[in-house]
Amino acid sequence: MWLYSRFLEELKKRIPDPSSRIIGSSEAGNPLLGFTFGDGPVVVSLVAGAHADEPVGPNTLYRLILEMLDRPGSFGNLFRRFRFLLIPHLNPDGDAANASWITRWPEPAPFLAGMKRELPGRDIEFGYPGMRPENRSATAFWEREEPVHIHFSLHGMQFSEGFLLLINDEWEKRSRSWRKAFAGTMHKEGLHPHDHDRGGEKGFNYMGPGFTSTPKGTAMREYFFGRGDAETASLFHSSSMEYHIGRGRETGRNTETLCMVTEFPLFLMKTSPQDGVPEHYLALKKEWTRLKESWSRLDEGARDPEPGQVRRLASRYDIRPIPLGKAMRLQRMTVRGAMDLAERSVKKTS
Repeated sequence: MWLYSRFLEELKKRIPDPSSRIIGSSEAGNPLLGFTFGDGPVVVSLVAGAHADEPVGPNTLYRLILEMLDRPGSFGNLFRRFRFLLIPHLNPDGDAANASWITRWPEPAPFLAGMKRELPGRDIEFGYPGMRPENRSATAFWEREEPVHIHFSLHGMQFSEGFLLLINDEWEKRSRSWRKAFAGTMHKEGLHPHDHDRGGEKGFNYMGPGFTSTPKGTAMREYFFGRGDAETASLFHSSSMEYHIGRGRETGRNTETLCMVTEFPLFLMKTSPQDGVPEHYLALKKEWTRLKESWSRLDEGARDPEPGQVRRLASRYDIRPIPLGKAMRLQRMTVRGAMDLAERSVKKTS
């Protein structure tokens, strides 16, 4: 598992002066990088790191970018069909804040005690177009290019019972046969669906086991307003998906932007019956929250939980990490399949 600093070191071996790839800075002054590859008619946006406790997405894009730089010839066909816009990490400050466990991956205890993520109002994914400098930098990068046909925000879950893929509502019907084939591929990879029907809560509309709709700042605001919490509601801006969908509509083009969010877990756990209620996951989430509260009170320098406690938790819920190599391959497989889906749609409406 690489930190962002390692990617910058590797990049300088290929591009001694990468300043031309800097699209802005984080709040702490770390450089944000953006890359473009290819000149095809279908524009693909790939971004990762909005939630800094989800490092598989950035690690996937680190390797992909270096591969494109090292061996551009092997991407020749794709570069003729697609134009890639890549932001490998939107949140380098958060990456540094999670370094204590990322550098010790896949040890579960450092992760359980040390993972950190931003709360609403600081959450980069719900900060478009300009809540934080990271959002403003990404927006400026995208607006130098044509509106995208497909936008991928690579995310993850700490624990889940299997694969979960989020797709924007506008593509629910058009993606049905694709989703069936994707679920079959995941089954061959040994992943069950993470089957969670949230009943439309917070705008997450259920599309069947392993699939739900992409997040919407509008729905989050409505949810908290409905609970009488206007303060929390005000903290949610648009998601990156809403930004790209809106920009695509502004052009008046026939093709609706396809948006996806990958939610592969760092740790798999035992599966519940496929009935829309991941009871094991929900039980673990409650227990994990209680344990984290107790671990947070440990003295500095002794933050790792008691090993026996972690072993018992792992045994009770059959918790095991997905190997990083496999996790990155699943991310790339998902993106590659979705690119074909978007390309077919573009050709139909051209």
